Amino acid sequence: MPRVCAVTGKKTKSSLTSKRKGSPKKRGGVGLKQVGVHKRMVKPNLQKRTIWVDGKPQKVWLSAKAIRSMDPSAFVNPNK
Repeated sequence: MPRVCAVTGKKTKSSLTSKRKGSPKKRGGVGLKQVGVHKRMVKPNLQKRTIWVDGKPQKVWLSAKAIRSMDPSAFVNPNK
């Protein structure tokens, strides 16, 4: 099972990077040529946190953005 944020649904994405070679036309060259393409994985900043749901602790993966946007009382035991 992949790691996915329980609030925002963020998960690992794939993207492409490219290498370019040559001299740009601005500087009098013939232009930049693409010489290599590589696949890379872009992972979200996921943290394992315990949140309290209906008075019970639950460990979930949360993105850093979700942690900042959530109410801080969700991370504290309401029974204390």
